[in-house]
Formats: sequence, structure tokens, C-alpha cells
Amino acid sequence: MITCYVNGIPHTQTISFESGLYLKELFSTLAIANAHDPCSAETQFLQQQILTYAEQHGLLPGEMSADVLLAQLNKKSQDFAAKNAGGVGYPLGVGREMFCNFVSTGEGAAFPIIILPRFIPFIMAPIPRLFVGWKTPLGVTSCGGLLSRTGFYAVGEQQGLALGFWGIGFSIFLPPVMAYGMFGYALFAKASAQYMEFYPPNHPPEITAVYPLDGAAYVPLSTSELRFSISDYDSDLMSYSVTTYPDVGGGNGNMKPDGTFTVPVSGLKSSTEYTWHVSVSDGMDTVEKEFTFTTEAIAPIVSEVIPMNGDRYVPETQNYLSFHLRDPQNDLMSYTVETSPFIGSGGGSDVSEGDITIPISGLAVMTEYQWFVNVTDGENPTSEAFWFRTGPLMVFDPFAEGWMYRKMMTIDHTMVAGDLEHFPVLLDMTDADLREKAQDDGDDILFMNGAGVATRLYHEIEEYDESSGRLIAWVNVSSLSSTVDTSFYLYYGNTDSSDQQCPDKVWDSDFMLVQHFNERTGTLFDSTMYSNDGVPYGGVAQDVAGKIGNADGFDGSDDYITHGNVCAFERANHFGASAWIYLDDVGSAGERTVIGKYYFKGWILITYEGHLYVNLYNAGANRILVYTTDVVLTPGTWYHVAFTYDGSSTASGVIIYVNAAIQVKTVITDSLSSSIVGTEPLCFGASGDSSAKRWYMDGIIDEARISSCTRSAAWILTEYHNQEDPSGFFNVGVEEPGP
Repeated sequence: MITCYVNGIPHTQTISFESGLYLKELFSTLAIANAHDPCSAETQFLQQQILTYAEQHGLLPGEMSADVLLAQLNKKSQDFAAKNAGGVGYPLGVGREMFCNFVSTGEGAAFPIIILPRFIPFIMAPIPRLFVGWKTPLGVTSCGGLLSRTGFYAVGEQQGLALGFWGIGFSIFLPPVMAYGMFGYALFAKASAQYMEFYPPNHPPEITAVYPLDGAAYVPLSTSELRFSISDYDSDLMSYSVTTYPDVGGGNGNMKPDGTFTVPVSGLKSSTEYTWHVSVSDGMDTVEKEFTFTTEAIAPIVSEVIPMNGDRYVPETQNYLSFHLRDPQNDLMSYTVETSPFIGSGGGSDVSEGDITIPISGLAVMTEYQWFVNVTDGENPTSEAFWFRTGPLMVFDPFAEGWMYRKMMTIDHTMVAGDLEHFPVLLDMTDADLREKAQDDGDDILFMNGAGVATRLYHEIEEYDESSGRLIAWVNVSSLSSTVDTSFYLYYGNTDSSDQQCPDKVWDSDFMLVQHFNERTGTLFDSTMYSNDGVPYGGVAQDVAGKIGNADGFDGSDDYITHGNVCAFERANHFGASAWIYLDDVGSAGERTVIGKYYFKGWILITYEGHLYVNLYNAGANRILVYTTDVVLTPGTWYHVAFTYDGSSTASGVIIYVNAAIQVKTVITDSLSSSIVGTEPLCFGASGDSSAKRWYMDGIIDEARISSCTRSAAWILTEYHNQEDPSGFFNVGVEEPGP
């Protein structure tokens, strides 16, 4: 007879003696693994085995399934790791119990040092001690009320006191071991700790009955308030806050019971989508939800603008602005159009729905322009502002445009693993001619696909040192051949030139993030068109020497860089990631994250004990988890690490590369039946879990990339050849002066 308790619900079932022994052995093995590391792959695998076995033998109560329970266990184990790692994001808590028993153990000391049961002479009844106490930087205490049937669980840095204690305890002071442990009963016990969990568990607040409804359309412009209901199963008092975007109002309240609340809004605009964010806390748990609504269409609507708003590569030959004008009530409209800097204007009156065209002229290359449309139907006005930037001159002879010098750059075809298109080539060179003749900021550095009249090649300068002439640049070469050398030209020496860079054009649309880590402080800017910029936390060292120019160092304790939640990284579940890493610790003391967007759904590239792991995760056992079998990363060495995933439901869709070599992989779990697109932020140097970061990097990360496609082995190998030895990848020709 086996009785299985899940979330306090018992279920009794008869199984064979052999099955019982097997289950007992699994639990014993799990206990050892859990004591070593509750978040390890081994622990999670054993949890999966036990729950699957229990489900197969009818041991789970009711309609519970192994997958759902495993997801709950994984959540708890992740929380446990966060608590023991410092409880990021959890406040200090205090637990108290009367007439209770408890156990406490950890690093540190208890007083008295040795506690043994004492007995009253003759009747041999136990004598309670007046008190015992403990204080620890890292401990675990579990306390339960004998009469109340409530309790608490304390983890992390803590101190506690028990009055009227009867039990046993000890302290050990044998360096490097300094530990204590005690177990017994008490009239009263109290503990304050870095993280507290109470039983029965606290129920988080609920947010319901919102108005306007989430996703509502045609919401009246006269709407003056947002309404929502909050409730708490435990009858706790709650605090709430509401913010809106675009900002039309908000509000907050403190210590509120269950009820319906409103916040004022004003200034709603026609045909506009608004997002409102509600945050509610009962002092222990915080619930956050976002809702959207779109206002009714009353005022005239401006749409289908040309050039597109924010377009940064409009040709200087563009000779018109256009837009579609419509009034929801089919009223006649009047409009005006103005530009800044002035390139044209126009207007009209008593017009019906249709396309409007405004002639413009005199555009300059690489210049930003704004244009403003004001429309009214006589009662309801609409004002819209748009901007665009002209692109650079594309086909021309640089010598005819003021450049004085050029050099031919030749790529060695033997370093190219296959014919490739629009490949970003790294140039890392130190050139005395650049030092003497180029602008100090490198603005006049230019690349063309041929001599004379030719086509510009887009480039991005990662670093230029005018004192030495060192140039680190990325050039988008239209095509690379693996059979013949590819040549292009570097131009310089134009004192009147503006900045010739076009960074986001260097990286094709499948590059979702390119991070050079070249910033010396503050925000880390993404080079792609998506502007997925990163923010460093915890003291990331942003000025260390990298594999390619500058890089960022992580201390293995609390350093990480977050880029926010960008679900496009897993577009169609086809994607890949790569980076250069230099490990100070390979993960023998725990996992070390290279890139992570990981929690209940997501993915992570991580090292552990010298092996490179890829984990694609969507709740419970629904995951692909693989690691490199043969390669062992060692500290103090630069490695190029990468993986690609083709959207398959098994590990066959994952390819892991170390220094561009495809690695033999060991499969731990091999089932992924649904999307892994989650809501957690993408991070470098730590897991992406927004509630509690973990698995911190100890070392350096440089030149990281994420693509929404599976780059080919030839692409990855060519990247490695180019970045591992730039000087061997290309040759620099002699200086050629202009005519």
C-alpha cells in the first residue's frame, strides 16, 4: 500500500513489491542529487522519472498529471536556487509560531553550542531550556505549529530564537567547516530571514472585471476612468498602482479590501491603442497584468504614409510625400502639410477620402527630415508627425566626391567555407596611412565594391584609434566566393566627409541582435535595425580586453546584461546564437550562463563542468536538453561557441559548435512539442528569469549574435576563420592616390 501526497492531497494505491522497491530507490537517489544541487539536470531528470512512474502506476490523486506536477516542481526548484543565491527580489520576512516543533541548520553558529535532553531527577521528565538561538549567513529553518497546523520555511541569511526549547543540537567549528544543526520542540519560535515562505501558502491577489475590456475596440473618447476589481482569497489588504501608455492618467491605492476601484483618464485620442498596467500586492505576492483598448474613430485618419515613418534609407531622389486621408463619418476634410528642413509644403480643403500627394525637392544625402500633417473635418482635428532620413549616395566614384586615397582589400578564398551572400566581414588592422590621412573620428572611411564608379558597401566601425591607425570595422560584402579571392576597396582622406557608417545595414534582417560589447560604460547598443539595446547590472566590467577590441567581464556573482523581452528571437522557433567566451571558471561550482532567455518557457546556452549545454524549455518534461560530450572547455582560453535550432520536436534539430566544429552531443531530454516563445528578458551572463537571476557567468563575453534563422555550417566556419585570425583572412594592398 502506497500513499502519495501531492499538494497535501493523499491518494492510496496498491502496487507490486518490486515497484515499491524501485520507487524507494528513485527517491533515495533523488535525495542525494537534491542535497548536492536541487536545480541540476540530474535532479530534474530524477523528478521526471518519479512522477512519470507514479502516473503510470496510478499513484497521482485525481486528474493530476506528471507534466503539470513537474512544471510546479521546476518552478519551486528555481525559486529555491534563487533564495539560496541571495533571494534576488525577495524582501526580508519574519515567521512566528506557538507550541511548535522545528529544525534549523546552516553555516554559522547556534547557542548553546551543544544541546542534549535534560531530565528532572527521579521522574525523568524533560526539562525545557529557557532559550536557544541561531544566526547564519546561509541556513534553512522549517517550523510547524502543533496546534495551529500552520508554519513557515526560512531560507538564506537569518537569525532565530526559540523559548522553552526541548530537543537536541550541535555546532561544528573545524575549519573550513563551521555549521550548526538543531531539532526539537518549543513554546515559541521566531525567525527573520532573507526569504520566508508560509504555510498554508499565501494566495496572490486576483485582478478581474476590467473596463474597458481587454482588447476592446471603439472605446468612446469620452471615457473618463479605468475600472477593475481586486480580491484576495486570504482576505489580505492590498495595494495597487495603475499606469497607462501613452500616458492619459493613472493612480494608486494602499491597504484596500476586496472591491472595485477606478483611476481617472483624460485626453484620449481617436483611433489610438492604449495599454494600461495594473500591479496589485498583498504584501507577500505581487500580481501584474496589462490590458489594451482602442478608441473610436471620430477624427480624420492619416495612413499609408510614404516614405514610411522612421525610414532611414530614403533615396535623395525622392520627389514626393504621400498619405491616405479618411474620415469615419465621410465628412469633407481640410489639410495642411509642412516640412522641416523645408523641402516642400501643401494643403487642400473640402476633400473626400483618398490619396494625397505633396511634391518635394532638394533632398540632401544622409539628412533627417520631419513632416507634419494637420487635418480637420470641421469639428475634430487630427495632427500627425512623421520623419525619415535619406540614405547615403550608393553608386559613385569616391575620387570625384573628394576622397584622396584608396587601398584594395583582398579576401583569401581558402578561408571561406562556402559561397556566401551579404556576409559581414571583420577588418581588424593597424595602418599608418589611416593614422596620417583619415579623419580623427574615422568619418571619411568608406568601402566600395570596385574601383572607379562602383557601389557602396555598408560598414560599421566598432573602434577607430586615430593615434595608432587601428581600425576595427564590419563590412557587408555582397558575395564571398570559396573558389576565387574577393576584392573590394577602402577609401579615406576626405576632410569634408560626414560619417559614412550605416551600421544597421551591415546586418541582414535575420540578425535580431548583434552586440560588440564595445561601450566603455552604460547602455550597450544593438547594431541591428531592431535596436535591442542592453543594460548592465551588478557591476559588469565594460572596459576589458576582448577577442575583438573591447569586451565585458562578469564576476560570477551578480553581473549580467539584460535586453528585455524580445520574442522575435524565436521567430517560428528557428534561431541560433553565438559568442566568444573566456571562462575564469567553467562551471565546476555551478552553471555559467553565456546567453539566457529562460524560465517557464525559453532557452539558454550555458556551461557546466567544461561542457556546453543547450536547453530549449516549455514547461515540465517538454524540453530539449543536450550538451557537448567530447569537448571540455578550460579556463583561460577564448572559445567561439554557437548553436542553431531548426524548430524540430527532438534534439536532432539542435547543432552545437565549438570553434566552428560541430560537436557530438549527449541528449538528456528529447521532447519539445510546442513553442518556446516566453516572456522573460534575454540576458548575457545570467538566466533570463525576471524574478530571480541565477547561474552567473564568471569570465568574459565578446561579439554575441542572435539570428532568427539557422545559419549554415559554412557561415559559422567562415565567421570563425575571419574573427579568429583577421590578418590571415584578408590582405591590404598598397595605397593608391586619386588622380
